[in-house]
Amino acid sequence: MIEVRELTKRYADRTVLDGISATFARGEVVALLGPSGGGKSTLLRCLNGLESFDAGSVRVGDCALEPGLGRGQSAQLWNIRRRVGFVFQQWNLFAHRTALGNVIEAPVHVKGQSVKEATERAKALLAKVGMSHREGAYPSEMSGGEQQRVAIARALAMEPEVLLMDEPTSALDPERVGDLVALLERLRSEGLTMVTVTHEMRFAQALASRVLVLHGGHIIEEGAPGEVLARPRHERTRAFLGFGQATMH
Repeated sequence: MIEVRELTKRYADRTVLDGISATFARGEVVALLGPSGGGKSTLLRCLNGLESFDAGSVRVGDCALEPGLGRGQSAQLWNIRRRVGFVFQQWNLFAHRTALGNVIEAPVHVKGQSVKEATERAKALLAKVGMSHREGAYPSEMSGGEQQRVAIARALAMEPEVLLMDEPTSALDPERVGDLVALLERLRSEGLTMVTVTHEMRFAQALASRVLVLHGGHIIEEGAPGEVLARPRHERTRAFLGFGQATMH
């Protein structure tokens, strides 16, 4: 589904991604873990062309991105963004649009759907994420959890094959995290591929089929959540997960 090969990203003299290679299979849910600054969010943003990169390649199905994201790649970028939805950490909803207006925006103005068709689809998606009763609310009138659900519905409105999420639990209390897991489990059961950056280990354990641990621009460990989170092999993973000296006796 998604294939990353020797991906390298630099900011001035700092290398954020250092030759990363990874694959994300159709229907798989992958959590990207690791300490801050390890490259997780940058990798996520490279997967649908929100960030350019300096070397390597990203392939989504039969569409490929090469270094630089120049004008010659605009068609490829367009095709990838139609197939890969993104839910931002701060949700980035349009403040002047209602929940319904946010969800119909891209289908109407990007895909060229009629307002009637987009509205019918948006209402169904808002029902799916439990937000039918708030379709007329503006972002300023919504809680963090409600804004997040609208952001997910907005991403799903483009009918993506992959959903990317950057720290989806960062602004949620524990009860809302449970609600989010239940929603994403439903999407997973429908075959949606998901890749998420998270610092919430319980979230990764509950949802992911595989975790990748990033540190210093490298993937230092990967495997099933039950294996990596309970029995990490790499010293840096152990430190990140809080496996101190006391756990070794």
